[in-house]
Amino acid sequence: MRTMPNIATWFLWFVIYSFVGWMYETALAAMDPSHWHELGFLYGPWRPIYGVGAVLAIVVLYRRVKNIPHLFLIGVALATIVEYITALVLEHIFHRRWWDYSHYYFQIEGRVSLLGAIAFGILAVLLIRVVHPRIDSLTERISDKTKIILASVLFGLFALDFCITVIHLLGP
Repeated sequence: MRTMPNIATWFLWFVIYSFVGWMYETALAAMDPSHWHELGFLYGPWRPIYGVGAVLAIVVLYRRVKNIPHLFLIGVALATIVEYITALVLEHIFHRRWWDYSHYYFQIEGRVSLLGAIAFGILAVLLIRVVHPRIDSLTERISDKTKIILASVLFGLFALDFCITVIHLLGP
């Protein structure tokens, strides 16, 4: 029987999915260059909201929910909650918005939209049924020592990016 992933594994998953989120947003921005200047909170090639959302979906759904419509609906709910709370927190701390869906139909205060929720519901199904089983298998093959070293280095880079971003945003 497989053991519970350690904190280094969870952090590696967070970074992997944060990077996938960065690739996703970069692809979307390439299709609509007017949004190119606002590619997320941090400077590096990661979008933590995707990492948080993916890890949360893994905790709640992976190896627990088999039914695709249930995966989709719970994925919609989780993504909507994460996106809405993230928007509120960022707005409260930094007094600015990183995204605004107010021009979309079926949106809530410009922070979340039905179109985005549906997209993330589909992505949740793909994550749980297709992507994460492969990522899980790959990360399981890495020794714990290597995972700890890799996670430590990535954590250092992530923390540096976070500090630089916060200093820039809150600075004079």
